[in-house]
Amino acid sequence: MAFRRRRRIRQQGGTSSNAGQMMNLSLFIMLLAFFIVLNSLSSYEEIKSEKVRRSIQITFSNEAKEELGAVTISELESFNEGHTFDRIDALFQAQIVTFDSQKSKSTGRMNIQLSYEKFMSAIQAGGQYDATRYPSRREIRDNFFLPTLASIIRANIDGAPTRMEITFHVPDNPAAMHNNAPEALKEKIDVIGEVARALMDQRLPEKLINISYEKGDPNIVDLSFIKYVPFSPVIAGQEEEAQ
Repeated sequence: MAFRRRRRIRQQGGTSSNAGQMMNLSLFIMLLAFFIVLNSLSSYEEIKSEKVRRSIQITFSNEAKEELGAVTISELESFNEGHTFDRIDALFQAQIVTFDSQKSKSTGRMNIQLSYEKFMSAIQAGGQYDATRYPSRREIRDNFFLPTLASIIRANIDGAPTRMEITFHVPDNPAAMHNNAPEALKEKIDVIGEVARALMDQRLPEKLINISYEKGDPNIVDLSFIKYVPFSPVIAGQEEEAQ
């Protein structure tokens, strides 16, 4: 009798265990079906998937972290987002890295000062492409400064395109250099022509470009970005009357 009771207890425990396993299996199948439905309703966006891919790559790769230096993944991915000044700042962070900037969205002006060497290297770099058009292609060591800059300032992100003013510097007053050092002045004028052609090759209208030179440190280039306002005789007359 004792043997039969123990056997009956074992059989009842086994039945309870099987019921629990079936319940767990049912819950798992329900969850699996739920996530399958969610996946079928979702849409694939290349830009968002690229952010995830690059984040994983940087997290698990020591080499990628060393290459980034002062550049963060958010800066590399923000060319298509936000105010024009923020996009320009992200581009310079990614391609120039070392520069000084001041921006005021309220006055609609952004000033950047950087070395002449770094600026010309970015302008003259080979194999450049527009990083705003090919976000999945973007890599830190790629050259995409000039086409991307032209695309950003040409776009009507904030209701109007952006005008770029480039100021090169010469060691003396330009008028005095015209008489005393014409060859040195001619070299600077040739540089201005080269930069102007490079910008226009990127389909940047002349109205959005102004390049000049003035007395200062030849190793420094000053850039100003201003919201473009078309000339209006009515507005000009009102401003003259106000003065």
